[in-house]
Amino acid sequence: MIRKNQLLVILFILTTGATVADTCVKLTDIVIINSYHTTFKWTQDLTNAIIKELPEKDNYRLFVEYMDTKKFHTQPQLEAFRNYMFEKYKGINVQGIICSDNHAMEFILKYGDELFGKVPVVFCGVNNIRDFNIDTTRYRGVAEDIDIESTLRLIEIVQPEIEELIVISDSTLSGLLFVNQFKNAIEPEFTHLNYEIIYATTPFQLKEQLSAFPENNRAIYLLSLYLDRDGSSRDIILEADFIRESLDVPVYGNWDFLFGNFIVGGSVINGTDQGIEAGRAMRKILSGQAEQVPFLIKTPQHVIFDYAQLKRYDLIIPREGYITFINRPENLFRKYQRTIIIGGSVLIFFVTAILILLHILNQKRIIEKRLRKSENRLELALEGSNTGLWDIDFENKTIYLNKRLSRFLGYDDKIETNFNIKMVRNLFHPEDIDQIREAFIMHVKGTNRGFHGEFRLKTDNGEYGWHSVHGRVTEFNESNRPVRMVGILTDINFQKEFENELHKARNRALESDRLKSAFLANMSHEIRTPMNAIIGFSDIILKEKMSSKEAEKYLKMILKSGESLLNLINDIIDISKIESGQIQIKPETFDLHTLLQNIEMVAKTLINTKNKNIAFVVKKGNTKKDFFIESDPHRIEQIIYNLINNAIKFTNSGSIELAYFINNDRQIEFSVTDTGVGIASEDQSLIFERFRQAGNGDHHTAGTGLGLAISKSLIDLMGGQISVESEPKKGSCFRFVIPCRVKSQLSGIHF
Repeated sequence: MIRKNQLLVILFILTTGATVADTCVKLTDIVIINSYHTTFKWTQDLTNAIIKELPEKDNYRLFVEYMDTKKFHTQPQLEAFRNYMFEKYKGINVQGIICSDNHAMEFILKYGDELFGKVPVVFCGVNNIRDFNIDTTRYRGVAEDIDIESTLRLIEIVQPEIEELIVISDSTLSGLLFVNQFKNAIEPEFTHLNYEIIYATTPFQLKEQLSAFPENNRAIYLLSLYLDRDGSSRDIILEADFIRESLDVPVYGNWDFLFGNFIVGGSVINGTDQGIEAGRAMRKILSGQAEQVPFLIKTPQHVIFDYAQLKRYDLIIPREGYITFINRPENLFRKYQRTIIIGGSVLIFFVTAILILLHILNQKRIIEKRLRKSENRLELALEGSNTGLWDIDFENKTIYLNKRLSRFLGYDDKIETNFNIKMVRNLFHPEDIDQIREAFIMHVKGTNRGFHGEFRLKTDNGEYGWHSVHGRVTEFNESNRPVRMVGILTDINFQKEFENELHKARNRALESDRLKSAFLANMSHEIRTPMNAIIGFSDIILKEKMSSKEAEKYLKMILKSGESLLNLINDIIDISKIESGQIQIKPETFDLHTLLQNIEMVAKTLINTKNKNIAFVVKKGNTKKDFFIESDPHRIEQIIYNLINNAIKFTNSGSIELAYFINNDRQIEFSVTDTGVGIASEDQSLIFERFRQAGNGDHHTAGTGLGLAISKSLIDLMGGQISVESEPKKGSCFRFVIPCRVKSQLSGIHF
């Protein structure tokens, strides 16, 4: 009785331990559903690749199922498989489904939610995926895209004299889909290629149709072939002898499982690639990275030829480097090429190493003392950083600088420096000497544990550079005086430049705020002036009794103020559109001379309105009455108006000249020249900036400072450039160049 109780206790402990161990490991259960049977090479390769990508060591538990629909595919069998799956997995928390080929995909779409719930699904080997109604947020897949076009090109390379291509397919779903893909691929590039499609239903029917073809200059393109033999079908590869007995011609295909004394070759896909991508996709999805997995993943195409089959049918052997050959006779050099290269490289390496070792041994005695001293310095340097190293010997009054520090100072070799303690003072910037002395004294007295500071050191070319210096005294004599001091030095010029750039950026930000404030103040004035005029004159007209002549005078003033306000608003809208990228350049063919006549009329009217004694002249670069170009007439007109308005605004008397001429490189150059007040040289680089006005806004002319900025932005959008030449009190000349095409009005042909 005691022994029985002891056994029960031991069994309970073991069971409890196993249960605890099981609960410590959380397994991820994934079901793989294959459409076909276990011995089908495509399915084997695909399944093995998935298992390799989702290994058991990573806590994946895989269940593999085979529907075997190549042989058995009826509704009762489908229902039976559904019941089998229900009973098997009703107690398992399946977290993901991987299905291969069409029938498994159809099964999951029909029964998947019922059997497993709304878990992630990864499919592969599905041909007509776009015909399915799929929840793309839960489903991801690997596309089975066969490259029929590339295979047809390969056929024409190895069989350039082919007269007819015999396309074989069966009546399975995959076969019919592949036939449709073939028909789409052959149009329109291969319309010259004669072909005939055979839909194989029975071995007898296929043999009879194949036997009717002559063998000369013929080839077979095998898409799918599962024939009913005593109620079931067999793998396509097993039909090789049957096809060859019926018609012995080269056979091409798109799957790697057709190789093996059967097909010649083609652009093929394989199950391994499909399985690898499917496994990786499921791993990412289950790890929370579903957004990184596209809905359809593509696998590579492999161009493969069976060398033995090429020789058997006396076909041309392609020379392209991207082609892989199987069953190719061994070439000893090619076979052992890698070994020969590696062996030769190793031999050369050892010979070189021996020569180097002999040289090192020969120099060993010479560098032995120097090496011991260098090792001592290296150990000290490891306490700092891998930057410049310095070592001061106060008793011998010498200073050692390593190569890196020598390069900081602009020397090619540390020997060139020849520094001693007396030269240290000249090495540092005079303004930093007091700071260095204070830091050194505080360190020697023990106030600071180390010697630290940022100083400027003179380089070989006489310039100073910023460096961060850190060190400490490592040896003291009996009088507590420093004997040796070691430290590091780091180049911080970049840091200082960065600080300067930050300072400049701050100043630019302050300047930008100032300009915006000035712009808002100016804008307030520009809006208030015409608005006051409109309101004031409107009030006078409404309240005062006046003659029609006086009313007309006030209405003209209101109109003028309204136009001024409208121009101001248009400027603001244009600059906003430019900043948001809404302005578009719309080229069209137009008569430039007509455009210039309109501008001339408006300019003269504006001059008369302002009662200024200014002559307005237009100089044309072409003497014809009509001169057609292709560009954006509205933007050109807007740019010229802005320049002319500025010229009129700043010119009290004299002349304004508008001119253009065509450059040899199909560019047109416009210029607006005035005899006005001119622009100071320091303002010429600023006037094209937004909110800027020459003379810092200190003038008696109205404006927002946007006209030239808008013009420059439009010219930049048109691919052109604008410039200004000006002298104070002599006038200004604005030029802008834009691309254009000179065209004939009648034919529209460029010349």
